[in-house]
Amino acid sequence: MIVSSCPTRSGLAARVSSAFAALVFAVLLLLVLWRPSAASAGPTVTVRIEGESSTLLPLTAVTLEKPEPVSGCPANSANAAINLAVKGNWDHGEEEGSSGDFTQTILGETHAFTHESDTWAVWIADKWAGGICEDMLGEGQELLLIADHEPEPFAPTVLPLVLSGVPSSVVAGVPFNVTVDKIHTRPGTFPEIGEGTPEPEPGVTVSGDNASAVTNANGLATLTLSTPGTYALVAHEPGAAPSTPVALCVRTSSEPACGVPGSTGASNGSPSAGIVVAAPPYKGPYALVPHLTGLTNGHVYTRAHAPHILSGSVLAHSTVTSVSLTLRREYRHRCYAFDGLTTRFMRARCGKGKPFNVSSNGTFSYLLPSALAPGRYVLDIAATDAAGNRTTLARGTSRIVFYVR
Repeated sequence: MIVSSCPTRSGLAARVSSAFAALVFAVLLLLVLWRPSAASAGPTVTVRIEGESSTLLPLTAVTLEKPEPVSGCPANSANAAINLAVKGNWDHGEEEGSSGDFTQTILGETHAFTHESDTWAVWIADKWAGGICEDMLGEGQELLLIADHEPEPFAPTVLPLVLSGVPSSVVAGVPFNVTVDKIHTRPGTFPEIGEGTPEPEPGVTVSGDNASAVTNANGLATLTLSTPGTYALVAHEPGAAPSTPVALCVRTSSEPACGVPGSTGASNGSPSAGIVVAAPPYKGPYALVPHLTGLTNGHVYTRAHAPHILSGSVLAHSTVTSVSLTLRREYRHRCYAFDGLTTRFMRARCGKGKPFNVSSNGTFSYLLPSALAPGRYVLDIAATDAAGNRTTLARGTSRIVFYVR
């Protein structure tokens, strides 16, 4: 018997219909796969540029999203951060064919190693950096460029100052203490990438508003600010790069917190005397200011004396509704982040960490499960209040950097 291999009309139609459906599905799938996705935002970092005689660029925050357009350096490189911060007003690190790694001119100021070995020194998070196209930045890190003179053996001579221990707020007319360190590298040698040790610096002037004080042999200065308001404290020393400004709120003795008026309860004879009218909730920068207990920014701890409890409070204009911490560790060029669920440090991308909640009010205390191992630590404190305010990232208050040896 011979059986025909030709399909029937109904069978052919079924096959065509099935093939068409498969083709439509494939086209739709390709459209989904080819659809361009929105680029996710990268880390937000800060850039500061200290020129030969003045600050060329004050602390400026930028969010890294795209490669640097001229050099092609990666999106999260120091090169890309500089370009965004100066709005393209520089040589893009392309001097002498360096492929984005070597800059001479920034914001009109040139240092080309022709006058007493003048150059631009690069520091990232208070550590000596390498090439700006190769230096990668993590969330919240500060990139500092300093006009320096580096004769052989090419060691930095203009070192950065770090101001720490600034209270979140003070009462007008009441003295308070701050600490100043200078970041040192090994003398007489070209630094290795990641090198930099904070040491107390005497003779530094710390100023804010119309007040100033000079640090003693332990790097400690005592200031008194007499006028309520919000000020920026800065440490200056001839021959050194000034510190990053640190915000400070000065309040009156009758204010329970900065910007929160106190009530004297005095009567003026009017019908409304004795009635306190609630002001609308404050919304703005530094509405929430964290204050840590027993942990000093920039301090170097031995392992035996490293902090075991992370505790403190948050000053706010409104009721604090949540406080969370992010704790990161860097050791020998490897990065870790504390996991609040497993309560241990896990390998992580540098500059990245997952926050864990520690409080639903203005005070917090978190017991670490074990002693901190050696390394560089960054502790970020994030808080929110009932008015919708969030903490502003600021070194010395909501961000604490410390070291364990």
